[in-house]
Amino acid sequence: MYNPANSKPSTQVLKDLLQIREKLLKIESSTKPFVSKLDPLIKEDKLLSECLLRYLAYELNYRINFRPELNDMNDPEEEMF
Repeated sequence: MYNPANSKPSTQVLKDLLQIREKLLKIESSTKPFVSKLDPLIKEDKLLSECLLRYLAYELNYRINFRPELNDMNDPEEEMF
């Protein structure tokens, strides 16, 4: 059966975000939660989270003032927190 909610970009981004967060949980709860494993996933999580907010704001017609552009996710100088 066709479900129009599944065709929305926000639904796919949410699914991707959940997969990333599950991977993060597995690494964080393992005996070897190395930063080298966590950093790429945290950057992807941050990007997907912002994308999800943008899609939902558009789909729900909310007027939210976002930054003009997403930060460069490959910038090693970027502060995470």
